[in-house]
Amino acid sequence: MSVIYEPEYRVLIDCLKGCRLRTKMTQQELASHLGCSQAYVSKYEQCQKRLDIIEVRKICLCLGVSLLEFVSDFEERITLGGI
Repeated sequence: MSVIYEPEYRVLIDCLKGCRLRTKMTQQELASHLGCSQAYVSKYEQCQKRLDIIEVRKICLCLGVSLLEFVSDFEERITLGGI
């Protein structure tokens, strides 16, 4: 994992990966829903690719989570984690 990103970014990625795992979706299945390669999903989950808000929203929709729900979870983890 690259350390070029803020600790908050790692939390963001952990939240996205957690959502994917809760839905029992593989990286390949998510990639198929997103219309991209499995390598794309792998790269952002390893913090090798930085996501923008549009990409995060698209991922959330594919995982059946609203962006608002996702951001609430993210904020809670940031607050509880003392970041």
